[in-house]
Amino acid sequence: MSGAAPEDPLCPCGSGLKLKRCHGSIIDPAKAAGNIPLNATSFRAGLAGFPGQLQQMHVVNQFPGDDPRSSVPAQGAPGLYEVVFVLKRPGFSLVGERQVSFSNGLLGDSHLGIRPPAYTPPGGHDVDRILLRAVGDDGRFEFIGTANEKGFLGKITSRPIQARDRFHAEELAYRALAPSLSEFSLQLDIPLEIAQIETKDLSTESCHVTITVPYFDVPMIVAPQSKTEPDFRGIASLYREALNSNSPVYQFLCLFKIIEALRARRKKLQRAAKAAGTAHTPVAPELFPTTHQEIRMWLEALFYVRPEWSLVALDSAVPSEARGKSFDEVVTDLLKPLRDNIAHALFEDAGLELTISYDDLPDTRKIAKLVPLVKCIVRRMMKTDFHADFLAHVPD
Repeated sequence: MSGAAPEDPLCPCGSGLKLKRCHGSIIDPAKAAGNIPLNATSFRAGLAGFPGQLQQMHVVNQFPGDDPRSSVPAQGAPGLYEVVFVLKRPGFSLVGERQVSFSNGLLGDSHLGIRPPAYTPPGGHDVDRILLRAVGDDGRFEFIGTANEKGFLGKITSRPIQARDRFHAEELAYRALAPSLSEFSLQLDIPLEIAQIETKDLSTESCHVTITVPYFDVPMIVAPQSKTEPDFRGIASLYREALNSNSPVYQFLCLFKIIEALRARRKKLQRAAKAAGTAHTPVAPELFPTTHQEIRMWLEALFYVRPEWSLVALDSAVPSEARGKSFDEVVTDLLKPLRDNIAHALFEDAGLELTISYDDLPDTRKIAKLVPLVKCIVRRMMKTDFHADFLAHVPD
């Protein structure tokens, strides 16, 4: 005797859809890593945010019994923290893709020699580290720089920092250290790229690691022939330029420039049609979706070879402040002021005050957070304006 098959449950998000058609098809990377063995130096990361986006992996220690450390919030509590900056040479990865390593499992690398065999300071044959002191608005900070086996600066570790939580500690440390790295780059004409940042709560040993999400491996699924017009080719080249960069600021500027070019092209076509006395249908208002399910379906028409979506990716693509709004609203109210701020800092008259410091972590993070949103706007506008050339085989 067999009973009826159990009915598929509704998704708890409130969409009214079956779980398997809604959040059942969206992974949660927070649950993907599972438990990490004690003393592990690395682990395999689950998929999460957009490729090229900064992401934080949180590792929270659990303690037996009634140990009060188990009640410390996930982000940490007021106390002492240690922040480790791991450097790398541009273009050379320290670990395999989707492999996350803690700082104690990495030596790091750079072009800056601080000890033998890379460089022997005068009278310093036995030098094995350097001390950096920083004095700023947040107080006094000290950092210890250690070298890899070749003698090049690989890691910079803060002395204990008093902070509200791990996020605050990372901001304080970055703001104190970054000006020194910028000065070294300027004086010595070398890049000093931070591969990852690890911030540890010294009372619980819990930490978070800031890394860059790698890109997906994808199959060769593109149109066999391409007869694209110059406007399309120019935009495609600028899009590739954005993806080839590891700078969120530069990516943002490239992608925003594409939005400006597409908006200008629409106006040009409208004026040309009016002058020729021909019919021209204006583009309907483009709106952002609101629910996670709507966002996922919207994204599947723009990124057709992505294997799966996480909640982090959905929230990155369409953050709460953009949902339900038109593209024009978001571009005008959210993106353009930030773009103007960057442009003023980089391109305008020297007499203007710099309103953004690229050595200030919160400013850089604010820009980086919006890159996936800008990328989605670009791809949606391209799909509308170049429907015969861009993702023509993918239905809306």
